[in-house]
Amino acid sequence: MKANVTLFCSIALLIFFVGRAVGKEKTEIFFQEKMIPLAQEFVKRNGLQPIDFGTNNIKKCQIQFFTDGRPGCTATLALKNGYWFYFNSDGQNAEVWDFNDYTKTYYALEGAPKEKIDAVKALNLRNKLSKTSALEVAEKFFKLQGHKEKNFHPAELHQSYWSGGGDNRGGELPYYEITWYRKDVKKTDRDAGIATLPIVIIEVSGIDSHLISYTKGFMPIGKDFETDKSK
Repeated sequence: MKANVTLFCSIALLIFFVGRAVGKEKTEIFFQEKMIPLAQEFVKRNGLQPIDFGTNNIKKCQIQFFTDGRPGCTATLALKNGYWFYFNSDGQNAEVWDFNDYTKTYYALEGAPKEKIDAVKALNLRNKLSKTSALEVAEKFFKLQGHKEKNFHPAELHQSYWSGGGDNRGGELPYYEITWYRKDVKKTDRDAGIATLPIVIIEVSGIDSHLISYTKGFMPIGKDFETDKSK
C-alpha cells in the first residue's frame, strides 16, 4: 500500500512539473512567434516611432490562456517608451486588437494653477488639423488596419478637451477620437448602452498626425465580419 502511495505521488509530481514546463513553453512560443512579430508589424504599418523590442525595453508582458475550453488567449505587452499592445488569439490566428501610446488626451484642471492651465492651452496652438483633416488622417489608419468603410456606419468625430479654468469651461486639445460602429449595430442598442457592440475607435494627434490609440471591439480576428474573406 505504501509503495502504491509513493508511486502515485511520484507520478503526480512528474505530471505537475511536466505541465509547468509545457505551460512555460506554450507561453514562450506565443510571445516569440505571435506577440513580438505582431507588435513589430503594427508599429511599421502605422508609421509609429521605431522601438527595440528587446527584453530591456519590456515593462510588462502577460499572457492568459483561456481556461473554459476555448483555444487561444489574451495578452498584454507594455514597453518602456509608453506603448501598450493588447492581443487576442483564437488558438490559430492572433491580432493586435488594442494599442495605446498613452498620450494624455484629457486634463482636469479645476483649481489648477494658471501656469499649468496656460501650458495645456498652448497645446492647441500646435494643432495642425481641422476636424475635416483629422477625419482624413483617422480614415487612413482605419484602412491600414484592414477595415472597410462599407461595413460601418459613418464615422463620428470628437475633439478632446480639458476641463476647468477661470470660467470652468475648459477648452479643446489637439487630439481627435473617431468612432465607427459596424453596419449591423442598431441605434436602439447604442441608445440602450450595450457594451458589446462591434466598434472601432481611433485617436489621432493634431500636432503630428500620428496614431495615438486603436481599439477594435467584438469582431472576429482579422475581419470585420465572420463572412469577410478578403482580409
